[in-house]
Amino acid sequence: MLDKRYQVFISTSGNEMQPERIILSQTLVGMGFFSWGLEQRTPLSTAFARRQIDDCDYVVLLLGSQYGEQSVSGVGYMHLEYIYAVTKQKPIIVFMHDDPDSRDPSLQDATPQLRDKFKEFRQLLQKEVDQVFSYRSLRDLEMAVRLNMPQMLERYPVTGWVRPQNSQSLHDEIDRLKARNAQLETELGNRKVDPFLSVPKVSMHELFAFEYRMHAYQDGNFKELKIQKKLTWAQLLSILGSTFTNPTPEEFFSKRMNEYLNETGLEDARVEMPRAHAVARSQMNIRALHSLKIQMRQNEWIVPNGRDDRQRLLWQITPKASKLLDSNLLDADRIHQFKSAY
Repeated sequence: MLDKRYQVFISTSGNEMQPERIILSQTLVGMGFFSWGLEQRTPLSTAFARRQIDDCDYVVLLLGSQYGEQSVSGVGYMHLEYIYAVTKQKPIIVFMHDDPDSRDPSLQDATPQLRDKFKEFRQLLQKEVDQVFSYRSLRDLEMAVRLNMPQMLERYPVTGWVRPQNSQSLHDEIDRLKARNAQLETELGNRKVDPFLSVPKVSMHELFAFEYRMHAYQDGNFKELKIQKKLTWAQLLSILGSTFTNPTPEEFFSKRMNEYLNETGLEDARVEMPRAHAVARSQMNIRALHSLKIQMRQNEWIVPNGRDDRQRLLWQITPKASKLLDSNLLDADRIHQFKSAY
């Protein structure tokens, strides 16, 4: 068996969680994980935190009874780290205190506004994250980590890190998996495709419904909105097509969709906030984004095309999609185009 290690990014609300953070870090290290994260946050540290999230295998959120330090936008650094981890499709596990109100008043937010933000963020995590576990004491936290982190490895397997001296074992494992893959492909080639396991193709003018979140600004304040939106597949191909003309990393699916939603979201925001003057931080629902990629591949509009020097999976539109983009078939639905910077 390969001697693997996994990198875990730890996000907490701030200094009041120092005892819990120490227990969490020590427990993870004892289990063979590498743990890292930022204890002190500033606007300058945000980029560094994002690089750490990019390079990590798992993200752990440790929530006590405070919303935590806030960025200049009024959103907590922990909240921002969570949003970024979601956009990067990182496996997330949350350990939250079972009864925040029972904690010492010195460990709780000082203002009603921050307490409201904390409650909203806590409810958001409970709703959106599949792996959420509660604790009451430091001992509870340690046991919850020991019990649930191994299950994360099973539910969300990742490559991890292998010691260099084990490289021969890694090559042997790769050869074994290649042989097994070839065997399975041969077996599958002799079977009929189960129609219930395949995604049906869609027509250009069918609608795709999805949810996205945004920050809408009105009268000097912002509010996070959840928007239900529908676009035709012709519109979606028009939005994404030019981005993937050349082989482009998979993360640009979310980047381009979110850019488009930022550009066009003001009209959506004004349904609920008529005086809204700007929107930002639009984020397409991660499950909808996954469905979008699957459907575009099923329609033979986009295919994987190798990896770059950072081992990121690259995608490129097919000749079939290129012909659609060059024809007038999309003209009725053609909307804002983006030029890929990649």
